[in-house]
Amino acid sequence: MQQKEKMLELTRVTDYIWDIPVTYMDKMRVPGRLFLSRRLLKGLESETLRQTANVATLPGIQKYSMAMPDAHPGYGFPIGGVAALDAEEGVISPGGVGFDINCLSGDAEILHEHGYTIPIREFDTRWNSDRIKCMNFGIKPKNTEIDAFMELPTRERMYRITTMSGESIKASAEHPLYTTDGMVRIKDLQNQNQRIAVFPFKGVEYEVPGSNVIVDEDDVRHLDINQKNMEQTITELKKRSLLPLTADNERLPYLLKIIGYVMGDGTVYFTGNKGTIWFYGMPDDLEEIRLDVERSGFTPSRIYSRIRDHEIDTYYSKVTFTREEHSFKVTSSSLTALLFCMGLPPGNKTTQEYLLPDWIFGLSLWQKRLLLASFFGAELSSPATMTGHGYNFYAPILSMNKREKLIQNAEEFLDQIAKLLADFGVKSSRIGEREEYTSKNGEISYRLRLQINNTADNLIKLWSRVGFEYNQKRRHLANAAVVYLRKKEQILNEREHAAVEAVRMRESGKTLSEICSTLQSTHVNKRFIERSIYGGRRTPARVSANFQTYDEFLSESAIGTSGMVWDSIESIEEIEYEDFVYDFMVQSKHHNFVANSFVVSNCGVRVIRTDLTEKDVRPKIRALIDALFHNVPTGVGAKSKLRVSDSELRDVFYDGAKWAVDHGYGVSEDLEHCEENGRIKLPGDLKVSEKVMKRGKPQLGTLGSGNHFLEVQCVREIYDSEIADAFGIHKGDITVMIHCGSRGAGHQICTDHLRVLEKAAKKYGIELVDRQLACAPVQSTEGKEYFTAMCAGANYAWANRQMITHWVRETFHRFFGDDITMDLVYDVAHNVAKLEEHVIDGRAKMVYVHRKGATRAFPAGHPDVPKAYRSVGQPVLIPGSMGTPSYILCGMKRAMELTFGSACHGAGRIGSRKAAKRKYKGNNIEKELLAKGITVKATHPSVLAEEAPAVYKSSNEVVDVMHQVGVACKVAQVIPIGVAKG
Repeated sequence: MQQKEKMLELTRVTDYIWDIPVTYMDKMRVPGRLFLSRRLLKGLESETLRQTANVATLPGIQKYSMAMPDAHPGYGFPIGGVAALDAEEGVISPGGVGFDINCLSGDAEILHEHGYTIPIREFDTRWNSDRIKCMNFGIKPKNTEIDAFMELPTRERMYRITTMSGESIKASAEHPLYTTDGMVRIKDLQNQNQRIAVFPFKGVEYEVPGSNVIVDEDDVRHLDINQKNMEQTITELKKRSLLPLTADNERLPYLLKIIGYVMGDGTVYFTGNKGTIWFYGMPDDLEEIRLDVERSGFTPSRIYSRIRDHEIDTYYSKVTFTREEHSFKVTSSSLTALLFCMGLPPGNKTTQEYLLPDWIFGLSLWQKRLLLASFFGAELSSPATMTGHGYNFYAPILSMNKREKLIQNAEEFLDQIAKLLADFGVKSSRIGEREEYTSKNGEISYRLRLQINNTADNLIKLWSRVGFEYNQKRRHLANAAVVYLRKKEQILNEREHAAVEAVRMRESGKTLSEICSTLQSTHVNKRFIERSIYGGRRTPARVSANFQTYDEFLSESAIGTSGMVWDSIESIEEIEYEDFVYDFMVQSKHHNFVANSFVVSNCGVRVIRTDLTEKDVRPKIRALIDALFHNVPTGVGAKSKLRVSDSELRDVFYDGAKWAVDHGYGVSEDLEHCEENGRIKLPGDLKVSEKVMKRGKPQLGTLGSGNHFLEVQCVREIYDSEIADAFGIHKGDITVMIHCGSRGAGHQICTDHLRVLEKAAKKYGIELVDRQLACAPVQSTEGKEYFTAMCAGANYAWANRQMITHWVRETFHRFFGDDITMDLVYDVAHNVAKLEEHVIDGRAKMVYVHRKGATRAFPAGHPDVPKAYRSVGQPVLIPGSMGTPSYILCGMKRAMELTFGSACHGAGRIGSRKAAKRKYKGNNIEKELLAKGITVKATHPSVLAEEAPAVYKSSNEVVDVMHQVGVACKVAQVIPIGVAKG
């Protein structure tokens, strides 16, 4: 529970050291200590002060809770926070190592690939087997596997976002939503002029399907077809787990969609002993079907295209036309036999009698939707407004052609479709048949039609609950129509209310001027009010003349043909929320999913020295950065070039950078120049979850995103030549700085242990002033297991940077030859807890030093400093912001006295990503950097805007504080000449 804060008067120790007194907050065990210049202190956020004070309440904390000069708010601990906790009586906390998460409320409805929704909290047991919808921006939705499912204690601030079309979601302040400015955190959203992406198709709620048998062996044996090898067919279906076929078979959803589509734009038949299914449509839609055929266990052909001439005698005239036809086939006797048993009619559907089989009506609603939506993707008319009107939609029509003697059968079939639609609350009715065309042999076909009522409510139910499968164009038009109709209904309600209120106000004696002053708005003008008062309204209100037509709305608000639509924010409100919060990591490179119709998203540093100069590199810098960007997987969804097994990944967790070197990614000298030699010996048995393994395997050797980078630099200044010589750093040399961490594996380790440690805190009677400080006694089972897993995460990070180093070297050698020098100066962790010995109150004591967004800074003579540097001290690597200087420092003796051998880790952010993207444009940032001689490449221009140099503290000032207090002295300044950003 948050403690009451008192008026804060900092105690000045020196011009660079300030203390937060223990009287500032109840339960503070030690003071807070800030390492800041007066200028940096002036800009410090109050949240950073509060979090520093919160950390001071943890059991076993020694001397001070500290904030380095780059400090800013984080999860529990401030980023740039340092705390040492007693190795016997203290606690260990993931918040002190480095962790953040973007969270949704547990009731957020996640859109599944099968068109149903499930509350995110219920994915705990199904995240590693199910696929969910992901937006491929501007094109079409994709289905994505889930890499990780996260459940955490509630964050402090939760918000409810509501859009103008009525969509609503509850999420943490940090959770990003897709806006016109890209992914933007909720806390950075603005009410005015901010549009947000929605995917208005909602589907239906998930319902556990029954286990009733749909097809069994006897059904296959009794098929009325000329098939000699029926037992072989049965064997093939059993091998694919499709016999017996039950309603809860995991492949039934794909089969339902296939049946629905083939009933419209396909055909199935046997020729001799060979069964074949043909599908016709647009290439992109056919590709979706091909993928589902594969997931159902069969192999489709490629897509064929050909030009065909057609001639049809319709009711009105003879029609001739030429078109390009696209199709693919599945040649499989077992699949064909199965589809026949399920009720799919063979051959020409116009000339035969068939109905939907009875078993379909006993399915769960979401299963019925799959068949209907696929059938509609082939046969239902597209959303369209009436000619010359633009506001009202035509009634959707489902047509089918039948020979005269089969008209009654067609009517029964359409009545079956109407019955299924009624299960979704969608009203429809049959309209009269008409003669459609005459075949070459003189047989007349009739067109029968099912008309779906075109009231707004009925259409919204049709398009948002049933929708279209395998037809991206219709899906896109329908989604836009749903948002359009909702907005139209809001305006009609506003005008109806105004009409009634105008009459009431007039009857109460108000003047026309007073009424207009109260009621006039964008869609209610004076003329409308006058007609309501004096003319009376005999018909319902219509939309105002300034309301957009559907086509205008489509042009302005549809996001490509993706099915996403821009909606406006109506309100953002902070809410009370006491439950757990949840998030996913998905495999798709687009890194998003759909929750409540909203599109929502989801270290350390080393320096390499070379014997190249700026003159050598500058002429090739553009090509070099392009090559580095290509060779080192970069960005949120970046996947490794490697494929490692579970056992190999466990070896990475144990051996860190040594694993990489042993597998050819570097040389043994690299290990000598890493903190802990690139490997912390695990203090216990490794216990990591399947989720950690699943996230860790595809990301080993990837850079990631945000403030992570790969930078080609030039040494511009040398401040201490003796230490610089020891580090092998010379003015004018080219260096490479790599900033990244343990990626999803480390994040998942924290995720797995946060809930455990929160329960442990209660179990051991630890009163937390902030739930984000979840912790456990270091000597408890929970504390030991977390520490072991955290060490494994640190080892993963060292291996990750080691592999990136290898690919950087390969790239440089390709450009500049194999004889150039590329030695690792040092690799130091930024987010870690370490068991270390420090002198406290005059005696040596073992403590767990938590460095969260801070770095180790050990002095000369310390046994943990590499032998090559032990005479001068440990290199301390401080990245600047993109386009500004970075620094190489050296740990000093004073660090052991003041900061438990710790220093800052970077410049420290002072502006939000949203504010940066409002103020800066990525393309402009790129031009500005280029004008300064810095070549930059990023996954998206918005990344450059988010990481604009001006949204960080001055690296010069931050480093100067460390230098002035004697924690780490300045050795060299390096400036970027080329940057690769995720």
